[in-house]
Amino acid sequence: MKEKTTGFEGAPNWLTRQRIALYSACILLMELVYLAIRIDGAYVRKIPDFFALGWDFAVFWAASLVTLHGPASNAYDVALTEPIVSALEHAAHRPFPAPWVYPPTFLLAVKWLALLPFAWSYMLFTVLGMVFSGFTWNRILAAPSLSSWLPVLAFPALWITLLSGQNSLFTFGLAAASLVLLDKKPALAGVCIGLLAIKPQLGIVFPLVLLAGRRWRAFSAALITVGVFCAAAGFALGFETFSKFIAAVPQFSKLTVDVNWAGGMPTWFGIARHFGASPIAAYLTHAVMAAPSLALAAFLFAIPSRATLRAAVVAPATLLCQPYLRGYDFVWLALPIAFLILDARRHGWLKGERAVLVTVWLAPLVFFFPPNLQPALWLPPIMAILAGIIFRRARMVTHLIPPVMSETTDDSAEVRTPAAHDVPAD
Repeated sequence: MKEKTTGFEGAPNWLTRQRIALYSACILLMELVYLAIRIDGAYVRKIPDFFALGWDFAVFWAASLVTLHGPASNAYDVALTEPIVSALEHAAHRPFPAPWVYPPTFLLAVKWLALLPFAWSYMLFTVLGMVFSGFTWNRILAAPSLSSWLPVLAFPALWITLLSGQNSLFTFGLAAASLVLLDKKPALAGVCIGLLAIKPQLGIVFPLVLLAGRRWRAFSAALITVGVFCAAAGFALGFETFSKFIAAVPQFSKLTVDVNWAGGMPTWFGIARHFGASPIAAYLTHAVMAAPSLALAAFLFAIPSRATLRAAVVAPATLLCQPYLRGYDFVWLALPIAFLILDARRHGWLKGERAVLVTVWLAPLVFFFPPNLQPALWLPPIMAILAGIIFRRARMVTHLIPPVMSETTDDSAEVRTPAAHDVPAD
């Protein structure tokens, strides 16, 4: 039986399999030290305003608590949720409120969180997210050993998500499942896409690419899933929650425009605002800079491109078109990394690609840097370069790319992912 590999066989000496494991272990050790510092500051020394673990999950838990003890629309009442959140975060003097601005679909999913004490609920939520995302990752790029899992476990964006208690592991899992299933089980892929209604801005690229690729079954299934999900949330929580949500969105949008985010907002909009652009000029700049990645995603789905490249382009296009992002959203960068490694296993590497993927993997570390360095502003250019190498790989004629002939290269991963070439539209 052929040995399963990481996909970096044939790499230069500085990027051997052993060094990947070693460097990942070093990063993981640093993240564990950071975790220990957070625990010591928040729970042992009890430093004022030193955020406790699960600072974003606190918003979910507070929304669940007020929903369980009153109308679901109370989740959108900052006066009710803010004291709960501040107490859970160990932050007595927050610079701005932490409102619930998620749609009723997500409120329906997390309504039950407060049935458990905060700490237990946070741990259960985190474990379920890791299991779900880990399962879907393994469906893309099987990791046969602990050394193969080290880069996954050490991925900086994963730790940002775990520490904050965000829902990114669930949205990652849904996006990954939809891309894996799209060619073979389009209706089920559409259901996964529809469930992204828990955080609808992250599903914005999928309708575009499904229409461009004439994936009618997946598109119809996604549309029906969203409709059923919204109806279920309306009947369970009250349809007035939708009006509360619609009212909360512009208020939060104003907050994102007005606040000087520590470390910078990692979007084209954030870069423009950092350099003094007005909100309107920043939004226009953002639209112009995000358009190429959206066009690339639509183009790859419209032509007979390889499925791995179509799957790889969705995440950078999704992230680049968002005017508001935080560190935990960059868990999605694991998707293009995985699909490009898989494509390289089958067709070989092009010059500079491995260096770009290493940079993309390391990029979320910027959120651990001192905020005064404005490190997050580097993220959009890095993602644009990532989209560029996907485009370069897609435009190469397959037979011109030297195949990977390593004895240890494993092609069995094809059964775990979409077919290597386009299939007829459904």
